[in-house]
Amino acid sequence: MKHRFLMTLLLINTFSYSTTQAQTLSAPVAEDVFGGTVLDVESWQFDSDSVYVAVSTESPNSIFVGKAYRNATREDLSFRVLESADADNGYGSTVSNIEVHEASNTIFFLSQGSVYRTGLNSTSATSIQTLVKTFLIQGDTMCLVKNNPLPLGDDTLEFGPIDVTGNFTPTNGFSLLRQYTQPPQMVIDPSTNQLHLFDRSATPHLYMFGDPFNAMSNATMLTPAISPAPSLPNIEWQTFGFAPDGTWYVTGQPPLNNPNIVDRTIAWSYNNGFNWFNSVMDGPGPQGGVVGSNLVIEDFPTARHIFCGELFQTDTANMVSWQNPGAVYISELNRANDGKTEVDPIINDIKYHTTNIGFGYSVSAGDSIFGWNDGLEAVQVNDIDMNTDFSIGWVASKSGIRKVEDYNTPTPIWASPIFPNFDGAPYEAVAMDPTNDQKVFVGNQRVYMTTNGGVSTGPGNDGWNKVFSPEMPPYNFNSINAKCQAIEVSPDDPNVVMAVYSIAFNDKGGLFYSLDGGANWDQLLLNATALGQDLDVTDIEFAFEGGNVVAYVGVEADVLTSGAYGLFRAELAGGVWSVAHDGRYGATDAIIDLEMNATRDTLIVLNFDPGLLPVNNVQLKDLNTNTWVSIPGPSASGTATAITIGDGYAFLAMDERVYTSPFTGPFSWSLGYAYPVGTEINVLFYDELLVGTGTGLYAHDLDAGLVGLTDQQAVDASIYPNPSTGEFTIESSELISEIRVYELSGRIIINEAPKASKYVLNLTDAVSGMYIIELMYAPGSVSRSSVVIE
Repeated sequence: MKHRFLMTLLLINTFSYSTTQAQTLSAPVAEDVFGGTVLDVESWQFDSDSVYVAVSTESPNSIFVGKAYRNATREDLSFRVLESADADNGYGSTVSNIEVHEASNTIFFLSQGSVYRTGLNSTSATSIQTLVKTFLIQGDTMCLVKNNPLPLGDDTLEFGPIDVTGNFTPTNGFSLLRQYTQPPQMVIDPSTNQLHLFDRSATPHLYMFGDPFNAMSNATMLTPAISPAPSLPNIEWQTFGFAPDGTWYVTGQPPLNNPNIVDRTIAWSYNNGFNWFNSVMDGPGPQGGVVGSNLVIEDFPTARHIFCGELFQTDTANMVSWQNPGAVYISELNRANDGKTEVDPIINDIKYHTTNIGFGYSVSAGDSIFGWNDGLEAVQVNDIDMNTDFSIGWVASKSGIRKVEDYNTPTPIWASPIFPNFDGAPYEAVAMDPTNDQKVFVGNQRVYMTTNGGVSTGPGNDGWNKVFSPEMPPYNFNSINAKCQAIEVSPDDPNVVMAVYSIAFNDKGGLFYSLDGGANWDQLLLNATALGQDLDVTDIEFAFEGGNVVAYVGVEADVLTSGAYGLFRAELAGGVWSVAHDGRYGATDAIIDLEMNATRDTLIVLNFDPGLLPVNNVQLKDLNTNTWVSIPGPSASGTATAITIGDGYAFLAMDERVYTSPFTGPFSWSLGYAYPVGTEINVLFYDELLVGTGTGLYAHDLDAGLVGLTDQQAVDASIYPNPSTGEFTIESSELISEIRVYELSGRIIINEAPKASKYVLNLTDAVSGMYIIELMYAPGSVSRSSVVIE
C-alpha cells in the first residue's frame, strides 16, 4: 500500500488529571538518509583554498550550505541547512533561483516572485524585491526580470549595484517590450560580457543587450535575434549557452507528452544565428528525455568540453560521443540528472552536478563522479514497508530506495541508496511479501522485484529484475509522466500482487495485477473497455471475504469521464476478477488513502470532495456486515493526505497538520501535532514512529510523559486564538499562580507567575509548531492545553 500513516499522539485539550501522565512524541531523530532533489547550485570562493556551495532543494528545508577545502585532499564537509531558509520559514520547494554576492558572502534567492537577502548565519531572510520572474548576479551587479504591476503590461528589466555589505540598490530599469509566460533564461556572453534573455519554446525568442552587463543603463539597446534556434520538428528548445569565443549553443528535447518521439538535440551557430548546425545528443540509455537547465562550455588547447545536465561532450569536432558524467567511475550510484551543472571556483576540473541521489561532483573531464550528500536532509520519502518483527525495512524516495537491517536493535544499519537496474527515476511505492521478507517490489514508472533482499549476484546482476513496465505494448503509457502510486501483496495469497498507476496531464493510468507472484502481469479494467489508459488510481488495500481475495481500489475523480470516481471493489474467484463500484460516492469524490485495521475486518477510506465547500470525509466499512459509516473530517480548511488507526485512535494528516480522534468511540477531531508550515507529510510507519517527509526520514519514540500529575481538580480555562502567530489570551475560572510552556520534547521554554485569572502570553519568538501550556493554581490544581504557533 502506498501510504501507511500511523501516529500515536495524545489528544491534549484543557482537562484535569488524576494520577496520570501525558503521552507524546519525543523530538525527531534523523535517520541516516541523506540526499534529495536539488533545484539550483551556486558556489563561490571565500579563501585561497576554500569554497562554499549553496543548493536549493525540492524540500521544506529549502537551502543548504556546504564548505569544502580545495587542496590536495579535496575535502568536503557536511551540508547544513541554512537557518533562514529551513522548514520553519515556509519557503518549501519554491526556491527556484539562488545567486550569491561573493564579496559579502550574501545569499539572494527567489521564492514565489520575491527576492530575499540573507547571510550564512542569519536567522531570517529579508524580502528586497517583488514581482520578480528571475534574476542574475555577476560581480557587484544584480539584474532582475520583473512582472509589470499592470496585468497586461510588458515585463521590465531592473538592475543596480550591490555594496560591500550585501545591500542592493536598484538604479535603472526599462520595458522589455514583451510579457514572458515562463521565466526566461539569463545568459551572459563571456566574449562580450553582454546579457541575453532566452525564452524557451519550439520557436524561441532571444534578446541581446547592447552594453556590458555591469554598464547597462536606460539607454541600452535591446535587439531581438533573427533566428535564436533552428526550426526542427518535435523539438522544444530549452537551454541556451555561449562558448568562450562567443559561439551560440542551444539544446532541445521532444515534447513532454511524447518524450520518445525524437532524441535530444544540440545546435550551434558561429554567426549569431544566421546559420545553424545541429546534431542529436545520442547519450547512453533510451532515446529522448530532458536536457539540462544550463550549459557549461569550456575551451582547452586541444578540445572544447560541453556539459548539459546528465550529458557531457569532449569531442565537439564530431558531436557524437555524448557520455554521462562518471563514464569511468561512479561513487555510490551518484548519477548526474537533468538539472544544473556548476564549475568549482578554484579547481576548474571539478564540476558540480545535481544527481539522482542529491548532489555530487565530477572530475577528470567528467570521467569520474562522486556524491556529496552528508547532512543534506532533503530526501522526499514516499513509502515505507517493514517485515512483521521490524528487523528489515525498505524506503522508497525520489532519490532511490534504501534498505535498513536490524531496525529492531539499537544499531540499525542503513544501506546506501539503490537504483534497481540503474533506473534513476523517482520511486513512489514499496511492498514486501508478508510471507517472505526477501521478496520486495518497488515502483517508479516501472515495477522491479527482488527475491534475495536486493543482493547482487555478480557483474551485471544487482539482485533486481524489472517485472512490469506499462510503457510497453499493449499499454503504451507515457515513459516520463506515468508513475506507480502504490504496490500491494495480498497477505492471504502472496501470489496476488497489484500495482496502480496515474499519469500527469490529460492521460489516465490504470490497475495492473499478477497472479503468479509478480512474474506475469495483466491489466484489470475498472472503467475502460480496452487495454491501456483507464483511470488514475491512488491506492489499494487487500481483504479476504468469503474465502476470496478482494482488492479495494481508490481512484481520482474526473467529472468529465462517466464512472471515474470513488471506490471500486474487485473480487478474485476461480482466477477471474469481478469489478464494481463500492460505497456511496459522487462524481467529484476522490479517494485519497485506504487503510485496514489490525484485525482486518474494517476498511478505512479517506476521500476528498473539492466542491464549493471542500470536505474531507472518512468512511468505515465493516467487512463482516457489509455496512458503511460516514464521519466528517476535521472542520479546519485544507486537503487531507492520509489516514490510519492505532492504539484506539484515528489519525488524519491534512497539509502539515495531524488530527486525531478516538476510533472506537464518538469521533471528535483534535489537532495532535503541527509540523512547520510547508512540511510535506508523505508517509508514517509505526513501530517506533517513522515519519517520512519532504526533508527526510525521522524516528520518534513515545515519551512516557512531560510531567506526572496527581490528585488534581478540574478548572475551567480557555486559550485563544488557537492556532495563532504566537500571542495567546488565557482566561481561567481561578487565579493562575504559574504558567509553564513546554516543547514536545519536555523542555520548559517559559515559566511565568501572572497571579491573575486573565493573562496574555507572548510566544512570538518561538518557532512554528505545537507547544504544551500548563496552568497551575493556588489550590494545587493543574490544567494543560495544546497550542499551535503558525
